[in-house]
Amino acid sequence: MTTCEIEMATRGQVNARRNYLMGLWAGRRLGMRDTELPGYVHEVMASDFEEPGPGDVVRKVFRDLASVDRRISEEEVLRQLKMMEKSVRSELLATD
Repeated sequence: MTTCEIEMATRGQVNARRNYLMGLWAGRRLGMRDTELPGYVHEVMASDFEEPGPGDVVRKVFRDLASVDRRISEEEVLRQLKMMEKSVRSELLATD
């Protein structure tokens, strides 16, 4: 594998894990039960394929939270997404 291929594979892992965590975070704020969370997490992860970048995930989560009158801005959703991405990158770089 080339360095570029490794970087692309890693980026995909980071995005997938970030979106998974974002789905859990948002689903809990939406008041979903544990049995409902997997389906919602899948929706959030699938939303990332609508366009390049994280905007599609941010808009989906923002709209979903707004639909149940959760007072949160798109900027706050993006900030949460970035914090999750930073955490995931740290996890991937951690060694035993």
